[in-house]
Amino acid sequence: MVVELGKKTAVVVKSQFTLPEKKGDHRFNDYLNYLDRQEAKSNGDFSSYNDYMDDEKKATSLFSQTDDYLDEEKKEKMKQVFKLAQKRGSILYQDVVSFDNRWLEENGVYDAKTKQVDEKRLKNITRLAMKEMQEKNKLDGNTVWSGAIHHNTDNIHIHIATVDLSPVDHQRGKRKLKTLEGMRSMFVNKINDRSKQHQKINDLIRNRMVNKKKNHKTFTIFNRKFKKDFLSIYNQLPSNKRYWNYGYQNINHVKPALNDLTKRYIDTYFKEEMKQLETKLNKEEKVLKRTYGEGNQARYKDYKKNKINDLYKRMGNAFLSEMREYDKKMKDIEQSSSSTHKTNYNQKNHQTIRKNVAFQQVKYGLDRMVYSELNSYKNQASYERMQRNIERGNSM
Repeated sequence: MVVELGKKTAVVVKSQFTLPEKKGDHRFNDYLNYLDRQEAKSNGDFSSYNDYMDDEKKATSLFSQTDDYLDEEKKEKMKQVFKLAQKRGSILYQDVVSFDNRWLEENGVYDAKTKQVDEKRLKNITRLAMKEMQEKNKLDGNTVWSGAIHHNTDNIHIHIATVDLSPVDHQRGKRKLKTLEGMRSMFVNKINDRSKQHQKINDLIRNRMVNKKKNHKTFTIFNRKFKKDFLSIYNQLPSNKRYWNYGYQNINHVKPALNDLTKRYIDTYFKEEMKQLETKLNKEEKVLKRTYGEGNQARYKDYKKNKINDLYKRMGNAFLSEMREYDKKMKDIEQSSSSTHKTNYNQKNHQTIRKNVAFQQVKYGLDRMVYSELNSYKNQASYERMQRNIERGNSM
C-alpha cells in the first residue's frame, strides 16, 4: 500500500513498505531493483533495491548518512547490511520525495537549461529529514538507509530505502502521516528558506509597531476619543489586575472594544507600517499556496490570520499594560490626597504634594475632559477632597 502526502504540491512524499519473507526468499535484494526489473516485485532480495536506485540511467550515485558517493566496495557493504536486516526480520521502508522542477528552479536547486541539480543540497536535506524522523519515532542507532536522486522522470525525485538491524517484534510498516508531514516540511523549509522574510514580518509587528506604542502613551496624544475609550475599557476591567492580559477569558467582554481601539490607533499612527505588513503577509500567503497547494488552506490562509491576531494581541497587551500603570498612578494620587486630608501639614509640605500631583498630570497629559471622565468613573469623593486641599493651599 502506497501512502501519498502533498499531491499536486511543490513537494510530494510517497511511502510504502515490504515485509521480510521466509528464509530462502531473496525479496530484499531483488526489491532494491524491483522498479528496474518487473520480476523482482514477486521474488526478490531487499539489497537489490540499491541496484535499482543506483541505475546510472536514473541516478548519479547512491548516497548515505555519511557518504555523498558510495563506491563499489561501499555499495557491496550496504547490500550486506540490507541482507542482514532482512534476516533479522526488518521491514524495508521505501520513501520517495518528488519535486516540482519549476519550484526547484525558483529556489536555485535546479537549472532547466543545463539540467544541473544541486545534489549536495538535496542530500544534506535528506540527512536532516531522516535524522529528525528517526528521533521523533524514537528509533535507535541501528537504522540504516541509502538514497539516490533520480532524473529519469518529469519530476526530480529522491528514493530512500531504510532497514532496521534491531527490529522490534511488532514493527509498524505504514508510515504515520505525521512522520511524512515532518519529512516534507523539512524539504520545504530548507529549500525555500523564508526565515529572513518571517523575521522582517516579526520585526515590523514587534519593534516598529508594538514597541513604539509602548513608548507612546495614550494620554500624551491630543485625541479625546482615544482617551475616552481608554478610560471606558479601563473601568470595565476586573479588580484583580492579574487578569489584565489579552490571553485571559476574564476580559473577553472588553476585547471587542480593545480591538477597535487597536484598529483605530493603527489606522491613525501606523498606517504605513500596516500597509507594509499587509504586503508582506500577502506575499507569504502566495508562497505557502504555491508550496502546499490550495487544498490545505490552513497552510497559507492561517499564516496571515495568525500574524494579524498576534499584532492585535500584542497591541492589546500594550494598552492593558498602560492601564495598569495608569491605575497605579491614580491610586498614588488618591492616597496622597487622602493623607493630606487627615494630616495637618505646613505650606511647604502642601506645595510638595501639589507639585507631585501636577507632575502626574503632566506625565499623563490629563486635560479637563479627562478629569471629567475620571469623576464619573473613579471615586468622586476622593477627587473632591484633593481639589479642596489644593484650594486651601492656594488661600494660605
